[in-house]
Amino acid sequence: MNVISGILFFLGFLPYVVTIIEGQTIPSPVSWAVWAVVDTLALLAMRKEGAMSGQLTGAVFGAWGITILAVLFGKPTMGSIEWVSIVGAVAGIVLWQKTGKPLFAIICAQIAVFMGAIPTFAGAYANPSQEDPIAWSIWTASCVFALLAIKKWDMPNALQPATFTIIEVIMVVLVVIRPHLF
Repeated sequence: MNVISGILFFLGFLPYVVTIIEGQTIPSPVSWAVWAVVDTLALLAMRKEGAMSGQLTGAVFGAWGITILAVLFGKPTMGSIEWVSIVGAVAGIVLWQKTGKPLFAIICAQIAVFMGAIPTFAGAYANPSQEDPIAWSIWTASCVFALLAIKKWDMPNALQPATFTIIEVIMVVLVVIRPHLF
């Protein structure tokens, strides 16, 4: 289940890449760089805690790929949400280094990931067609497998897949379901 989740999450980036290249989606290089760094931090902290996430591994590789495309095709923005995400990531690193407990980095990273999704929620609410429904649907399917792959329901193992699931479900509601309701 863990491997399937990771493969699905990574594959979800493919339709997103197409929409970026076609100009339908205009990603923020700053947002994607923050997500790539924060996801990498969370993955390292989870590994230190003995928690493994295929989903997050797929997310890290995909986020770095999108970051590169965002630099080439995106529009740079640096709003308050990006700053909150950066502060959250730095707080996680500092707490991890001061306490030796990677759990703090996992928690701070997931808060930063969720905060970083707020502009995406707002954009999808205002203009659902700017997001790729296939990508968000694949990422949501990945979440189902990630949740099923959790062997130990504790903070190091469950927080990241739960956070991703909340984000992906919100986006599917905004991008896939809501446009058909009105």
